[in-house]
Amino acid sequence: FIDFQEEKASSYLAGKLGISEGEVILKVSRVLSADGRPAIYCEDYFDKKLIREAYTMKDFELPIFHFIKKCCYLEAHLDLTQLRAALVDEKLSNHLNLEIGSPILNMEEVDYDLYGNIVFYSSQYFVGEFFEQTVLRKKL
Repeated sequence: FIDFQEEKASSYLAGKLGISEGEVILKVSRVLSADGRPAIYCEDYFDKKLIREAYTMKDFELPIFHFIKKCCYLEAHLDLTQLRAALVDEKLSNHLNLEIGSPILNMEEVDYDLYGNIVFYSSQYFVGEFFEQTVLRKKL
């Protein structure tokens, strides 16, 4: 499943993208599979002003970083990601074939270019049976 649409940025999305509420953004929604089964539901958001080339559905079949390089002339060099537990809602249930109310891992990330400018914001939901998360923490 791949879909994209233009919409106006909500207050929340505007804050994540560093733009004003109501500005035009591009939302790309995708379901990625593992062994033919839905494993990740992802929504990527872009400030429409960063997109410099025309794009088609085919541009979103590869990892989103190809679109960023090809159509925005940018590269994401680092991201700040927040991991949290969430509950499956009706939309996630439809895309991932999970029971409404079941737990799921949500990762919200903001990606930045080499100069610290925001490139895009992403919200991803991971089906637990396909992923294991490991965190290394070091005190300085």
